[in-house]
Amino acid sequence: MAELYDPRYGALAEIQEKYPMFSDIVVADKRDMGIQNGRKLEFTEAYDDRVDSPVIEIFDPNLQGDELEQAIIGEYLHEAPRRSPEYASMRSRLNDIKTPGQLQDDVARYNDAVENYGETRPYDKWMEVSGLDAFIRGYAVGQWPENYYTDLQKQVIDSMMQQIKGVE
Repeated sequence: MAELYDPRYGALAEIQEKYPMFSDIVVADKRDMGIQNGRKLEFTEAYDDRVDSPVIEIFDPNLQGDELEQAIIGEYLHEAPRRSPEYASMRSRLNDIKTPGQLQDDVARYNDAVENYGETRPYDKWMEVSGLDAFIRGYAVGQWPENYYTDLQKQVIDSMMQQIKGVE
């Protein structure tokens, strides 16, 4: 696997230095393959039959610089609950404090994934594996508008991100 390097951002080691909890996760640069099945990147957990350890594969050649860093951090979030009980607890709490509008948006995002991206998992499984991490990532890396989140949700996500950085 090619070492992931982006001239505008730097080596993967810089990202892993910020998030040492994930320094053992292989990040494979497969951008020469292009987007695969509509996926710009893919996280595969160690518990999947296909791999022995977690791996992130980057497919989209347009992922560069800050956007690439944000994508990798977003994929790290899938592994965080397994590595940090504190993070897992905050993640569960965050799901419990979603607004009614956010819950409706979750259903809409799920239905879009089913209709347009071949999602086959039941809603609850999708939410646990993908949907909640997308909600966290949206604020954590500035992918979604900040005003979409309540002040309490922002505080919880900020604490979650500090936890995975190893900052008390």
